[in-house]
This record gives sequence, C-alpha cells and structure tokens, in this order.
Amino acid sequence: MLPYQSLTKPFHPETYLKSWEAVEKKVAEKGFTWASLYENYEDNQYMSDSLLLVPEMMVREIENASRAAHDIFSKTYEQIVKNPHTIHELGLPIMLWDLFQKLGKTKFSYFTRYDFIASSSGLKIIEANTDTPVGIVESAIAQEVLCNEHKSKNPNAHINQKVKSTWEQIIRDYDIRSSDTLYFTCADWHDEDKQTVKYLMELFPQQAKYVPLEQIVVDKEGVKTPDGESIEFLYRLYPLEYFLEEQSGTGEPIGEQFLVHIINNKLKVINPPAALLMQSKAILALITAKKEEWYTRMEQAAIEKYFLPTYFSADPLRDTFVKKPVLGREGGGIRVVSNGRILDEDVDYYQDQQAVYQQYFQMPDQTIDTWDGPYTGKLLIGSHVMNGEPSGLFFRVGGLITGNLSMFVPYTTV
Repeated sequence: MLPYQSLTKPFHPETYLKSWEAVEKKVAEKGFTWASLYENYEDNQYMSDSLLLVPEMMVREIENASRAAHDIFSKTYEQIVKNPHTIHELGLPIMLWDLFQKLGKTKFSYFTRYDFIASSSGLKIIEANTDTPVGIVESAIAQEVLCNEHKSKNPNAHINQKVKSTWEQIIRDYDIRSSDTLYFTCADWHDEDKQTVKYLMELFPQQAKYVPLEQIVVDKEGVKTPDGESIEFLYRLYPLEYFLEEQSGTGEPIGEQFLVHIINNKLKVINPPAALLMQSKAILALITAKKEEWYTRMEQAAIEKYFLPTYFSADPLRDTFVKKPVLGREGGGIRVVSNGRILDEDVDYYQDQQAVYQQYFQMPDQTIDTWDGPYTGKLLIGSHVMNGEPSGLFFRVGGLITGNLSMFVPYTTV
C-alpha cells in the first residue's frame, strides 16, 4: 500500500465535502467535468483529492515496464502482419477482417494505455487499451490542479508536450498537409469522451474541427460533415467495432459503409484499424502461445517478467483465473475465480464474445479519502504510451474488477 496525503486533516465529512467541491470547480473550469458520475440513481465520487506518494524508483520501473510492454506489442503486430491468418484467432467480428488487410502502413497505435498491477512480486500488465484509451484528461488536467492544491511536484507535467509530439508524428505518417483538416469526433452526449477529444484537438498544430458523431453524414461517396465538407482524416474516440451496429434513421447500415470507406482508403482514422486488432485481449493469449516462436530470448525474458500467462481455455490455469471477453470494456463480462470460487463477476455485458483466461494476480490494497471517509480498494496503475514513449501515469482505486466507477487518484513522487 502506498502512503498518501489528504487535503482535509482531521477528516470530517462536511469539511471534506466543502474542500472537495472547491477543487471540483477548479478542475471543471479546465475541462475535467466528471469528478462525480451519476450511476445507479445516485452521484458517485470519481475524483479523489488524496495524493498518492509514489517512490521515484517505482515510477521509473513502471516506465521501463511500459516500454517493454509496448515493444512486445509492436513485435506481436509485426508478426501478425507476416502471418495474417492469426487474425482469425483474435475473436474479432468477421465483418471487420477486411479492415486489417492493409496492416503495417502506420504504427499500430499512437495513443495507448497499458494497465498494470504492482506487488512485491513486481509489475504485471493485465491489458492494453490500444484503440480508444481514456484517462488522459485526468492525467493531464486534474493531476496538475490537484498537485498544485497539495503544493507538490506534478510528475505528469510533460503530457502536453508528449501529445504534441505524437500529433507531429501522425502528421508525417498520414501525410496530413497544412491545407487539410483533421476532424475530431465522439458521441456528443458522452462528457468524458467529448472533453478528451477537445483536449487532444487543442494540441493539434494544424487545422482541426470537432463534429459530433451523431451528425456525421455517411453515403456511398464518402464521409462528410453536416455542411457537406468531405472528411478524409478523422480522430475518433469511438470503438471501431461499434460501427457495425450503426444505422441511419431509415435503417440503412451506415456504419458498415463507414468501414468500407476506411477499407477503400477514402477515410483515414486515428487510431488506425490496427489499434482495434491489438485491443483484442486474445493478443495476450497469442503472446503466451507464440513466446518461443516469435520472440528473441531478451523479449521472452520481458514476457516472463511483465506478462501474465493467458490462454484461450481455462484448462492450463485449472480453477484460478480471470476470464475476459476479448473486446470487453470498462470491466464488462469479467469473472475472477480463485480455487474454484467466484470472487467477482460482471454478467451484464459481452457474454456472447470469445474469452481468454489470464492467470489471477492479486491487486494490492490502497486507502484514500472519500466523501464517506477513508476507503480501501484495489489499486490499478494505468501508463499512457504516446508515439511509443511512456507519457504519464493514471492511478485508480476501486473494486476487484476495475470499472468506470473506480476512482481516479493523483500522485506525486517521493
């Protein structure tokens, strides 16, 4: 468990809430507007104003683990490009397979987040968010405000520059000219996604426009804005597999047409389609299965150090494992089993997907202050990797399954 410091000492509910609301106002003014989340018919605290005190050496080790994880994912992607038949093993909808026929033109992902568990046994990656990672606004904006409130150093102060450098790489890789416009989109009703998109758009150095996903026009000629402007380059904070279900008001499969335009190179999306390919948790099972065949001895050592054995069947792990849908998000569809006993399970989502089975690795306890007093939950460490470089950490504390209500907690180094 990491030590932490509080803005409210000694703790008193009214004093704490008054202090928290003052901080909430400050972060909202800068673009972080979901410090609380309304769910299950009540407001839930999402932002903690506690500050985790993380040893500098631990941060360096997380960065090293992030580089190693990204190198392994990059090598895996290279091998999939060489062995395209492996795409069929990843549990992706057949309708999407044609998207992956032009792999290798860009990096597989430019904005990525790896999630780690830290323990006395070291760091272990439990999944990679390569397609539509969030937590960026928390790590960039809320983190800065809270560190200032605590009069502490902000280890994430470099995120803005990392985002800018990533955009510069994307401009080169996608050949976006100064006369071109990069459009940004997400579901307009989703506050977190919208503010994340706007944060990223503000740091893009060339022409950029926001267009709500609901207003994008898709026809046989291409993808357009409501004003009829042709969209050639699009940053989308919306999972590509969701487009399979999108229909027009008259029932036309406009989502499928949208994907056809990507396949035909009329539309270039960021992150690229390869990001969805690598988002599949079956990639982790593929890494386990191909460890001896695809990777050098040094890479095998990194896999053994940072990756948990993951399989397409629970048999190798017997009665202790974590079952994960290959394209599950926000903890949906996960089951945690220890010695044959279900410790936690989500049965509401992704039950029809192919699953993988990962070795169960216990998450450490972490105490923080909340509206209701000190709370002890499970600590998960998110590590942003932009353009292949570690770019800031994102700590959350919540239940055994990390869902969207797991609380964001800022950190500093000691």
